[in-house]
Amino acid sequence: MKINLLYLSSFILLILLSSCYDDQNELKIAPVFSDHMVLQQNSDVAIWGSGSPGNDIKVICSWGEESKSKILEDGSWKFSIKTPKYGGPYDIKFNSGEKEIIFEDVMIGEVWLTSGQSNMEWPMSARILNKNYEINNANYPKIRMFSVPRNLNGKNIYNAKWEIANRENIEDFSAVGYFFAREIHQKLGVPVGILNSSWGGTPIEAWTSIEKLESIKGSSTEAKRILSEGGLDEIRLKEKKYNKLAREANENYFSAKSFDIPESIEDWSKLDLDDSDFSTVDFDDSNWDTFDTKNSEKKIFTYENIFKDGSLAEEGVMWIRKEFNIDEPQRDYVFVVDGGIDDYDYTYINGRLIGKDFACCKSRSYKIPKNLLKKGKNILAIRVLDIVGEGAFRGPVYLKSKNDSINFDPGLWRFKHTAFYLASSIQKHNLTTKKLLNQDNILKENISKGISTQNPNTYSILYDKMLKPLIPYKIKGFLWYQGEANVTNYYDYKELLTGLIEDWRDKWKEKLPFYFVQIAPYIYTSNELSQELREAQRKTLGVEKTGMAVTLDIGEKDDIHPANKQDVGLRLAKLALANNYNKLEVVASGPLYKSKKSYDSYIDLYFDYVGSGLISKGLLDGFEIAGSDSFYYPAKAKIIGDKVRVYSKKVKNPKTVRYGWQNYFDATLFNKEGLPASSFQTN
Repeated sequence: MKINLLYLSSFILLILLSSCYDDQNELKIAPVFSDHMVLQQNSDVAIWGSGSPGNDIKVICSWGEESKSKILEDGSWKFSIKTPKYGGPYDIKFNSGEKEIIFEDVMIGEVWLTSGQSNMEWPMSARILNKNYEINNANYPKIRMFSVPRNLNGKNIYNAKWEIANRENIEDFSAVGYFFAREIHQKLGVPVGILNSSWGGTPIEAWTSIEKLESIKGSSTEAKRILSEGGLDEIRLKEKKYNKLAREANENYFSAKSFDIPESIEDWSKLDLDDSDFSTVDFDDSNWDTFDTKNSEKKIFTYENIFKDGSLAEEGVMWIRKEFNIDEPQRDYVFVVDGGIDDYDYTYINGRLIGKDFACCKSRSYKIPKNLLKKGKNILAIRVLDIVGEGAFRGPVYLKSKNDSINFDPGLWRFKHTAFYLASSIQKHNLTTKKLLNQDNILKENISKGISTQNPNTYSILYDKMLKPLIPYKIKGFLWYQGEANVTNYYDYKELLTGLIEDWRDKWKEKLPFYFVQIAPYIYTSNELSQELREAQRKTLGVEKTGMAVTLDIGEKDDIHPANKQDVGLRLAKLALANNYNKLEVVASGPLYKSKKSYDSYIDLYFDYVGSGLISKGLLDGFEIAGSDSFYYPAKAKIIGDKVRVYSKKVKNPKTVRYGWQNYFDATLFNKEGLPASSFQTN
C-alpha cells in the first residue's frame, strides 16, 4: 500500500494541534476550589475557571442551588451561587460538554484570609508552645485550610488543595490561622475555612498592587519605575535575558554546569551535581573537610561556623555526613532537628532517603524505617541547600525512641560544599574549602550573580502571584501579621498599611473587616525602631472596620518568632467575635490610649477597651514623661479607676507621655480580662 507522506504529515500535525487545543480548552476550576473546601455561608459566592469557548457550563450544588453560564471567547467563565446557612458536607458538580468535575465534602461556614510574613506563615510543626500536645489533639474535621505555595511561578498553586485539621495535616497549618479558626469554631459551632497566603521576611510593599503603590508617597518612586519598564512580567523577561548571559559566563569560568534555582523540594531532587553517591554507606568521604563541634563556641553545625558572613560559600549546596553508633537498632527511632534545617534538606540514613522538606524554621521529624539501622556503625548524610540566613541546623540534632536519645551534635562532621546559590542560578563548582575561604574576593570579582527573578521582596510580586489567584473568593475578612520587615521604614508604614487595606477591599469589592497583629517586642539593632512601627500600626486603627491584636506581653528578646501563637490567634478571634459575630460580652482588645489631661505636675491618661477595669502585672513601669523640651524621663505611674496618672519630680508642666517605648519591653498595663495595653506616645 502506498502512503501519501504529505497527507500523513498533515494528519499527524492535525492530531497534535487538536490535542493541544483540547488540553488548553479542558474544563478547569480555579485552583483555590477543591474537595474539603469551605464556602462562606449565606452569601453569593463567586466561582470561576476556564474551558472551551462557547460551551455552556452548569453547576449543581447538593444543597439545591443550580447555576448556568457560557464560556467566553477567551476561555474564561465565572458565575455566582447562593450558599445556605452553615452546614455540610455537600457536593458541587460542574458539567461542560462531556466533561464533569465533582468536589466532595464541601462545608458551608466562615472563611477568613490570613496573610503576612513569617509569624503568620509559622507552621504548627515549628517552635510553638505545647507543640506536641497541640498537634496530637488537632482533630477538628470542620476546620480546613488552603495554603498558597510559597512560589512565584504561578504554577504550584495548582498542586495545592484544602486540608482538614487533623493529626495528619496539621503540621503544615499556619499556627496563628489554626488557633484563630479553632476559637471561632468552638465559640460559634460553625465550620471555619482559612485561606493562608504568607511568606517569611517579606515587606508590605510586596503584598500591595503596583497601582496602589504608585499612589503612596513612600512607594511611588519604585512603583513608577516598575510601571515605566512595562510591569513585573516585562521586567522579568529582561532579567531572564541578562541572567542567561551571566550563567554562560559563570559556566565558562568554572567549567561546570549551572541550574535553575529550585522552586520546590521536588525540583531540588533534579539538580545533577554529580553527587548521587554522597549518600551511600560505602562512599569514601575521607578527603572531605571536617568540623568538630567540640572546638566551636556554637555546638551546632552551620554554614556560618565555616564560612564568613557575606562570602559566596555562605549559601549554596552542601553535603554533611556523620558516622554514629547504635546499640539497639530494633527500636523505633525518629530523626529530629529542633528548629529545622535551613532551607531545603534531603536526609539519608545508610543510603536510604528518610525525609525531605523545604521550610527553614520547621522542625524535622523523620521516622526511620524498620530494619534500616544496624548495630554498630551507621551513616547519616544530608544534602542541604541554603538560600538565605543561617544555613543547616537551627537546633539540636538527635535520634529519639521511647527508651533513649542519641545526640548527633558533639563530635566530628564531614562536609563538602558543591555549588553556589546565586541570584539567578545554582552554580556547580569543584573548589576546595580552602579555596572558598581564601579566594572569596577573587571569586566575587569573576562571578556574576545575575538578577533574581524569584525575589519575594519585589514591589507587588506577592500580590500578583500569591494573592491575586484568590480574588474574588468570598471571605468574611482579612487577618494580617506583618511589619518586622518594615521596621527600618516605619515612617511610611501607616500610609502603606492603610493603602494595603484599601487595596484589598477594592479588589474584593467589599469593605471587609481587617484585623492585624501588632508586632511583638524583640531586640532589633540600634537603628531599627520597632516601637515606631508599633505606633504606626496603632494609628492605623483610625481606618474603619480595623482592629489590632496586641502582643506586648508575649515577645521574646532573642527570637523574632514568639512561641506563643495561641494567644495571637485567640486575640484575633476576640476582635472577630466582638465585631462581626455579635458576641457583646467579649472584650475585643487590651487598653488603647485615647486621650490625656495635663496638669501642673502630672498627666492623666484615658483608654478605650478598659473592660472591667485596669490592672498592672508586677510593677507598673515602662512609662516616660517629657516637658516642652521633649526630653523624656522615667516616670512613676498609678492606676486610678479607669485612668493612669503619670508623673516625675524631674518634669514640671509635663506635655507628653510614652509607654513601652523601646524595641523589647514586657507589658505591665492590662485590663482585667488579661489583655495588654499597646505601647503608645501621646501628642
